[in-house]
Amino acid sequence: MTTDETFLWYDATPRLSVGVAFLFKQKAFRALGAYTLSPETAALPSLHVSAGIQEIATGNPGLSFTAEKNFRAGQGILNVYGGIGYRTNTRQAKILGGLKFSPSSLWTFGLQNDGIHTHPFATYSWSHWITGLYLINGKSPAVLFGSRF
Repeated sequence: MTTDETFLWYDATPRLSVGVAFLFKQKAFRALGAYTLSPETAALPSLHVSAGIQEIATGNPGLSFTAEKNFRAGQGILNVYGGIGYRTNTRQAKILGGLKFSPSSLWTFGLQNDGIHTHPFATYSWSHWITGLYLINGKSPAVLFGSRF
């Protein structure tokens, strides 16, 4: 199980993001990449591919293909995504998905399913900072901290 993971992402282009993650428990780095195949339109969801690559014994390396769509919900936005994730260390493909609701630019509430477990979360954003709570498998609490710069 991955614990204490730190991410650093860079938007190289409007469609390509590259990053690195450090897994404290495993003392390992994970190379990350995400590419938007097609942006969202009024009628169609956006399509994405992503990869997390690392030495197989240290975590959950894998690939994913997802579709994502945003919907207006009163003053807020409902984001829904789904797709397929493939973990290269177990050679298994799993259905994954999630949703999040942002009633304002400050708060977000959601559920994420990684193909094995479902994780509820809540975040609060201000200026370029973000913080939140994440309940791993609905049981183990985790704290989120982040910054956009």
